[in-house]
Amino acid sequence: MKKYAYMIPIYAYLVRAGKYAISDKDKTDGQKVVPAIYQEDVALYLAEHAAG
Repeated sequence: MKKYAYMIPIYAYLVRAGKYAISDKDKTDGQKVVPAIYQEDVALYLAEHAAG
């Protein structure tokens, strides 16, 4: 799978919205999981752009 930089903030938004989880360990009912190739980048993006 090819990684596209523009998808990182999109997946981050979906994680914040509760539609996606970063990993299987974080997943709850009804959530999809961010593809493995993006997980580290999305987690870093969320940490760097934390609200507050």
